[in-house]
Amino acid sequence: MSEVLPAPAAGPDPILEVLIVDDEPTARHRIARLLREIPGVTVVGECGSGRDALHAVRSRAPDLVFLDIAMPGLDGLAVAKQLAAPGGPLVVFVTAYDEHALEAYRIHAADYVLKPLGRSRLRDAVEHARLTVRRARAEHAACRGDGGGEGAAAAAPGPRRLALRDGHRTHVVPIPDVLWVESFGNYARVYTTLARYIHRTTMTRLAERLARHGFVRIHRSAIVNTAHIVRVQPRGSGQYEALLDTGLRLRVSRTYRDVLDATWRGGIVAPSG
Repeated sequence: MSEVLPAPAAGPDPILEVLIVDDEPTARHRIARLLREIPGVTVVGECGSGRDALHAVRSRAPDLVFLDIAMPGLDGLAVAKQLAAPGGPLVVFVTAYDEHALEAYRIHAADYVLKPLGRSRLRDAVEHARLTVRRARAEHAACRGDGGGEGAAAAAPGPRRLALRDGHRTHVVPIPDVLWVESFGNYARVYTTLARYIHRTTMTRLAERLARHGFVRIHRSAIVNTAHIVRVQPRGSGQYEALLDTGLRLRVSRTYRDVLDATWRGGIVAPSG
């Protein structure tokens, strides 16, 4: 199961314009009603087919599309592949079936949720999308500030994602949203800016997967996203701790201190005296 954690404060939340695509009117209306309960979300349209969805995306340019998979004609997976171009909207798959999660992961879906969709799960998906939109807008603004034009066109592609199987659900999580990972046996607890997930994998396998994204081992049973580290400081007896931008403090063992020092650009605070 997942445990919702408070999101870090980081400026005003971006307004999300959302398109809902489902061939079942009842399902569309329920999602729309639940979305309207979430501050900062505007539903810009509802579509009952894949082809209508493509037209709506071109005309309304939503930030986020809640997309059913099993639709007659052009199904949700086919629609998502056409929307996967740079500058396209984020896609959250909403489906009654779990077997398409791997394909959704390959398409880089923002999330993958199962029907019937509850309020808390919907809010979770929206907040994940909001964080991604906020980051993309900040990166775009930074590129424009560094020279605009060609710099903006050369911006890096969207963040990579992890497909996490937590019980009977599969969550597709942006890797930059992962704070740290803790292992226990053949499972890992993956802590993100919004939630905690239990995923069946070994720490070695996950550490190898995340190493190229700036993650480093700080303890035999823990790896951390160095992008979220604010400060690394001594805590006595040769031990150190990493302070994250969420306020969380993680122990850094002496064995991995030098590895962290070489990887993290912030520099470890030297002990006084």
